[in-house]
Amino acid sequence: MKSLLWTVAVCFVSILTSSAFAQQGGSKSPAPERGSDKSAERSSDKSSERGSDKSAERGSDKLDLRKLEEKYWSAKDTDFTVVQNRTYTKEKRFYISLAYGPLMNDPYFTGRNTAFSLGYYFSERMGLEFNNESGNLKDNDSVVYFNQFNGLFPDTNKFVSYRSLNFLIVPFYAKMSFWNRSIIYFDMQFGFGVGQETYTQLIDPLEGSNRSKTASGFNFDISQQLFFHNNWAVRFDIKNKFSTQERLKYRVSGDETKRNLGSFSAQDTSILLGATFFF
Repeated sequence: MKSLLWTVAVCFVSILTSSAFAQQGGSKSPAPERGSDKSAERSSDKSSERGSDKSAERGSDKLDLRKLEEKYWSAKDTDFTVVQNRTYTKEKRFYISLAYGPLMNDPYFTGRNTAFSLGYYFSERMGLEFNNESGNLKDNDSVVYFNQFNGLFPDTNKFVSYRSLNFLIVPFYAKMSFWNRSIIYFDMQFGFGVGQETYTQLIDPLEGSNRSKTASGFNFDISQQLFFHNNWAVRFDIKNKFSTQERLKYRVSGDETKRNLGSFSAQDTSILLGATFFF
């Protein structure tokens, strides 16, 4: 009986011992997992290093915005103009213009002026022009009413014509869309000139006849041209003429020395619409 119990005890101890060893062996199994983690980390580090190398290589192929800005905003860009191509050119070409429109600021006369111009453009920006502007004027309603009731006319001069030589500057050139159907090309120019104005001094017909006089003057013109063909353009002008004129009294009572009223500064402004032909 004692031997049987001893045998059972030995078997129980051996079972416990084997289970303990089995548990210890199972607890040691994570060790290689930690090793695998480290190896995984090392492999991931290597892959990340390779990825960073590749990204660096790709980064070298990317566009450097700073260099791009320096390139396109450098001083050498001043060699280029804003509008570099012109469909219709004026450089080294002669032209003639004909325009017609009202005299705007005369307080005593109303009517239309006709202007004829002959010019030449040295370049797209500069040129010379000879201009002859003549008037076809009549008394306005106020003068007619005053004459009917008083038999008198105002002491004034009547514009006849103005001839000038002008230097042209064309600082503006542009293109604009017309109803999204076509492109209109236009430029704006300024004319500075000197010339001679012819005018008439009005005198009572019972005391003599009107007198024609001339005076030196200068002018400042603003013109805009709309191009629709290589040889044709529509032209719009505002012409300002300045001169110093002698004025006479319309009627005197026998003493001719009282007729002279001295000189005064005259300005004549006309607005004209016409066409230009280039050849």
